[in-house]
Amino acid sequence: MAEYLASIFGTEKDKVNCSFYFKIGACRHGDRCSRLHNKPTFSQTILIQNIYRNPQNSAQTADASRCAVSDVEMQEHYDEFFEEVFTEMEEKYGEVEEMNVCDNLGDHLVGNVYVKFRREEDAEKAVMDLNNRWFNAQPIHAELSPVTDFREACCRQYEMGECTRGGFCNFMHLKPISRELRRELYGRRRKRCTSL
Repeated sequence: MAEYLASIFGTEKDKVNCSFYFKIGACRHGDRCSRLHNKPTFSQTILIQNIYRNPQNSAQTADASRCAVSDVEMQEHYDEFFEEVFTEMEEKYGEVEEMNVCDNLGDHLVGNVYVKFRREEDAEKAVMDLNNRWFNAQPIHAELSPVTDFREACCRQYEMGECTRGGFCNFMHLKPISRELRRELYGRRRKRCTSL
């Protein structure tokens, strides 16, 4: 019996624990979910909820027409945000293995930032410190996340350009950074390692 329960833990067959929370660190039902959201007591990954504001989603005028934000301006805005958060995480808390930002529209995923640190201690320190701070005139809400493998959390159809649910999909639609920024941020690590 114990082997069977262990084999279904965190899957759709598990009638006790929420599989979406286990895979994504968020659930569209929130506290009203009929299944348990087992919050981790230690993890390498933190979730900073609803911190990224996509100008294309929030740029609406009073008459409900969209303000034009070009793709180039959008990418520049996003890259600036990503670099600011990534750099602060590394400088204040420790080495970042991976950082991802959700481009979904559902309340439980919109603007979520997931930061996976190299060490669990760095993630714990970041959560304790970030919950006492503000960003863009809003309080930061950070928590340890059960997500360790983003491949399981991401929408495969979105990655292939075929997701029919759009921004309201329950799996992560990760917003990519520019190649230049990726080389700059993640390349620093290689330079540091080779100089040591």
